[in-house]
Amino acid sequence: MRKLLKNSVTYLFCLVLLAGCSGNKNGQNRIVRKVKIEPVQQADSIVVRSYPGIIREAGEVNLAFRVAGPIQKIWVKEGDYVNAGQVIAQMDTRDYEVQLAAAQAQYEQVKAEADRVIELHNRQSVAGNDYDKAVSGLKMVEAKLKNAKDQLNDTKLTAPVSGYIQKVNFVENELVDAGMPLASMINVGHYQVEVEIPVSLYANRDAIISFSAVQPTVSEENFPLQLLSYSKKASNNQLYKVQLYINPASQPKLAPGMDVQVNLQIKSNTSPLACVPLSALFSEEGKIYVWVYQSDGTVKKRKVITGKLTGDGRIRVFDGLQVNEKVVVAGVNSLNENEQVQPLAPVSETNVGGLL
Repeated sequence: MRKLLKNSVTYLFCLVLLAGCSGNKNGQNRIVRKVKIEPVQQADSIVVRSYPGIIREAGEVNLAFRVAGPIQKIWVKEGDYVNAGQVIAQMDTRDYEVQLAAAQAQYEQVKAEADRVIELHNRQSVAGNDYDKAVSGLKMVEAKLKNAKDQLNDTKLTAPVSGYIQKVNFVENELVDAGMPLASMINVGHYQVEVEIPVSLYANRDAIISFSAVQPTVSEENFPLQLLSYSKKASNNQLYKVQLYINPASQPKLAPGMDVQVNLQIKSNTSPLACVPLSALFSEEGKIYVWVYQSDGTVKKRKVITGKLTGDGRIRVFDGLQVNEKVVVAGVNSLNENEQVQPLAPVSETNVGGLL
């Protein structure tokens, strides 16, 4: 009898213990998780796309004498900056000074004779044929004298534009022919930035609002660019070249050959996009989801298609969300489908940190 009573007490104790455990489990199910919720915002209608570009000089200019002869002096070397009109080289002028002196003497002789014939013609004392010959001869020696002066002036080679000497092909005392490039220079009247864009953007080029670029090694700041032209034919890669203008004076540290990142601001012609914080996204099996807060206090998982970042810690959403829907933005990896949650109260601007 005592043994039976002892077994009964033990059995009742186990039942009480099990009931207590079952009660704790039910209590845990009733715990509601607090989550941070934010409304889906509207992304801006301006999209920024970036493409690699390169800085080019406006053009390369070959510098050559218009006359032939030995080089007397070269005043520049490779890498020198020269201004428009600056003397680059000087040719030996001896032969051209002699030529000018001979042309001057001939001119003076012919002019004196022509003046006498013209005077007689005015007195009607000379035949018209002699007068015509005198006038023609005078014009001929005038042209010859002018040519001699021009050739003497052409023994001095000057820069037609401002720029940098790229290469010098001769040394002093060498003989050069007329038109043979003595040096080449880079025209830095302006720089050009070349960038290639895809067909889809070329077809929608009227939506491009502005161009800018950045060269991180030189500066983190963007500098403006101005459109010069679009190529009319695509390359073999189905890309269209765009020529953009930059004033070298505004960016003195830039130089031809540098790579830049070209940023294009494009006005979107689609309906406004939604955007959410990056922390609202989570991935399952290679797909992107968010937790959408429902009016009954539960959360539901929804697949979304995302775009590019907006620059303020948010990302554009092309499909799956509507503006002003509410999504969970913290602790998204610990939630379950249809789980009951409680939104955290927003922090008051006058009680930051909840200290009051």
